Amino acid sequence: MSLRWKIAIAVGALAALATLAVGLVSYRLARDRMYAEIDVSLSEAVALVRDEERLPDWEGSGPGPVFYQTQVLGPDGSVRLSTSPAWDPDATARSVVGRPRLSVVDTVTIGSTRYRVRTTGVANGAVQVARPLTEVERVLGSYRARITVLVVGVTAAATLVGSLIAARVTAALRRLTTAADTVRTTGRFDVSVPTEGNDEVSRLGSAFGSMLETLDRSRAEQQRLVEDAGHELRTPLTSLRTNLDVLRRHPDLSDGDRSQIVDDLHSEVEVMVDLVDEIVTVAAGVATDEPLTEFSLGDAARRVAERFARRTSRALEVVADDSPVRAQESAVERAISNLVDNAAKFDPSGGTIDVHVADGVLEVRDRGPGIAADELDHVFERFRRATTAQALPGSGLGLSIVRDIVTRNGGRVHAAARPGGGAVVGFRLPLSAS
Repeated sequence: MSLRWKIAIAVGALAALATLAVGLVSYRLARDRMYAEIDVSLSEAVALVRDEERLPDWEGSGPGPVFYQTQVLGPDGSVRLSTSPAWDPDATARSVVGRPRLSVVDTVTIGSTRYRVRTTGVANGAVQVARPLTEVERVLGSYRARITVLVVGVTAAATLVGSLIAARVTAALRRLTTAADTVRTTGRFDVSVPTEGNDEVSRLGSAFGSMLETLDRSRAEQQRLVEDAGHELRTPLTSLRTNLDVLRRHPDLSDGDRSQIVDDLHSEVEVMVDLVDEIVTVAAGVATDEPLTEFSLGDAARRVAERFARRTSRALEVVADDSPVRAQESAVERAISNLVDNAAKFDPSGGTIDVHVADGVLEVRDRGPGIAADELDHVFERFRRATTAQALPGSGLGLSIVRDIVTRNGGRVHAAARPGGGAVVGFRLPLSAS
């Protein structure tokens, strides 16, 4: 069953229950009111009989058989006098026999007709006056029929109105479902999503549209990553193929030439390994599940410098304070390492690389070719390399990894030209509150 009909049926059921409840209450009140009026008329009839010092003339004036049935009970509760037909008094009626000023009302069936009976006690018996309920039951029957018609009519109308309202409410949901089916069957994310209004369905549509935009951007980034990775891998692969063709076509190469080609092959393989590692890092993210810890940014820079010194002969000087930051420690060290490696790679001077840390800001300063002013805003983009570094090895992913790590930890990256030549590349992390 569709949501539209569920809402329509629910609205109809609520309307039916409400109408039925009102009808039953009204019916009960009307019935009680009618019975109360009959009871009043019975009281008046009893008073008329008791005001007489003689028994009523059953065939003459007074409460006769046209509107009332009257009978007199003796001291033992038996019927002494009665209009036709007589009826047997029940235990309730006998309870007031011989007890003046006590009166009870009951409903009995005389023949096939229901009567309302008032029994009033007198010193030597009791007087019973009964009035038929034929007219009352006829009115109440008509009232019940009208209530039934009203309940059915209101239920049908409420169901119809509920269906129309549900159709309007669920229209956006149907369009949203159609959009989801389109995404599922076609794989396209550029589908129209209903976002009109300010209700929950509209907010759901807006959230769904935002999700599709995010998925579209993610897929576009993945596609761009694959295309850029393929482009970057093509160069070392072409070099590998060329060198392998040379070895296969010229088996009589000299040892020196062969050694040079093998060195080139090894160098290209190393480039490919580094490139693949960085592509995997960018595609999967770095330490995304690592918890945040408080540590000294200067100590992290010193640890990176120690590892850098063990694997290279390049001088690296660290000048740092004890700025406390709260971030993913191993990921931040990876970012620092990328900055240092980037500086060493693009600084052919062989001079000292400086690392400065102060107040949560880390900067790596080299003496390389520097970065042109129009390229400063793009150096952290994936596979983006400065014009002056096109001939140097590298994938163009290192700084984009730095940006991703720093951004994930609430910081910002920056790059600038170093006075006197070279580049200054670094980032700022929020200082720890403690």
